[in-house]
Amino acid sequence: MADSRDRPLPEHVTTPLLTLITARSMDEDYAHVAQQRATAGELPTGSPKPHWISMVAVGVLGLMMAVVAVQTDRRAEVDELGRAALIDQIELRRERVANLQSQAGELNDSIRTSVTRAAEFDGQLEELESNVSRLEVRTGFSPVRGEGVRITVDNQPGVDVNNEIRDEDLAYLVDGLWAAGAEAIAINDQRINLLGGIRNTSRAIHVNGRPVNAPYVISVIGDNDTLQARLLESSQGQAWFALVNTFGFRYASENVDDIRLPAAPGPVLRDVIEMDAAPNGMPEGEEAAP
Repeated sequence: MADSRDRPLPEHVTTPLLTLITARSMDEDYAHVAQQRATAGELPTGSPKPHWISMVAVGVLGLMMAVVAVQTDRRAEVDELGRAALIDQIELRRERVANLQSQAGELNDSIRTSVTRAAEFDGQLEELESNVSRLEVRTGFSPVRGEGVRITVDNQPGVDVNNEIRDEDLAYLVDGLWAAGAEAIAINDQRINLLGGIRNTSRAIHVNGRPVNAPYVISVIGDNDTLQARLLESSQGQAWFALVNTFGFRYASENVDDIRLPAAPGPVLRDVIEMDAAPNGMPEGEEAAP
């Protein structure tokens, strides 16, 4: 059995398209002319000549193909230019995107650094606020609330004036309470602070410059489980209880779950008046004492 690959290819496969179209058009014209002559009883003479219409059609077809070829070449040039321009635009956009991505990365790094610093500052601020709060409690310039001990001390009825409770006596008690772990102390609602103090003026005791009268109620904020026991262990507390036993002061104490102490009064600021100084350092109009 013969191999099909050894067979010659058909004519319509190997013949160029334009030649094939022209030949087939001419063959059809020849056949048409031969049929007309046979009908008329004429014998064919020589080779048939191609019909003029077919020649025109072939010419028009060739012209159209030439025009199409020219337009295709021109279109190819335009497409190539457009493609090159598009590639340039794409490269430009890629470069811009790369720059924007780089800027975005730098901004993200800056934001992360700022967030880290802000967190550090927040931590420092919280620590400072906590320190300020503790200092305000210790110095007495902020109100405070918590558990603690309430102590009431008073003179014996009809006691001699020389045997009454004095400022230094209360100072022993207050110092002993500080040593025992007190966080805040007030006497008759007058908060003890660093700028004030306990002073005697004649027979009256003043706290922060304000008079307080017996009985003296000392409100103390601290651990009410250990405060009284540690007061007895402190040297100031022992000195206070020695005074109680010696002069017969009345003393009573109780643990309290909720004590509220007011803030101490703020310091009074004095106005400073500027005066022109004389060459000798004294204000004008005044003379140095001889």
